[in-house]
Amino acid sequence: MRLLSTHSSRDWLTHCRFVLDCLSGGPARPITDNGMYGTIRMHQGRDLPGRVAGTDLVNPDFAAYARAFGGYGATVERTEDFPEAFAACRASGLPSIIHLRIDPDAILPAATLSGIRAKSLEAKGRG
Repeated sequence: MRLLSTHSSRDWLTHCRFVLDCLSGGPARPITDNGMYGTIRMHQGRDLPGRVAGTDLVNPDFAAYARAFGGYGATVERTEDFPEAFAACRASGLPSIIHLRIDPDAILPAATLSGIRAKSLEAKGRG
């Protein structure tokens, strides 16, 4: 089993077809879950700091979702726990989902929502 792709929770819920790929012997599928429509929230933070609307998500337990389809599911909340979860997925021999719960503030590798919002407020003279 090889790690070929990652998906956001939005991608997964929009295209649950990935379950069929997994069940047909596909790779372990990490699903990132920050509990929101992140790109939209990032733009709200930049353009309308402090005004959040319609971007919160309540996602399912994706690890349980994998198990419901006869696969293996693991949940990871800390980066350092990923290697163990990935090894367990590989050892299971089953189609697998790794549910990656990430901090909503960590919107990009080099930026946070709070930083984007603060920069916007400063530029608007309100910071």
